[in-house]
Amino acid sequence: YFDAGGNTAETARRLHLSVRAVGYRLERIHQLTGYSVSDPEAQLPLHVAVAGARLLNWPDEALALESD
Repeated sequence: YFDAGGNTAETARRLHLSVRAVGYRLERIHQLTGYSVSDPEAQLPLHVAVAGARLLNWPDEALALESD
């Protein structure tokens, strides 16, 4: 969504989804996190979360939990 400039239709095209499916997923993100992608103040924490996930290669790699 962010890579598509916040354009839902372009996001749907890139992900091979319907616009409705993208809208549902964005609403689900809002429900789970309390952050709406349409709120400018919420965009930074969401960008950081996406960047962190990419750095960890998530979900392609399982996250290993360290046990002491």
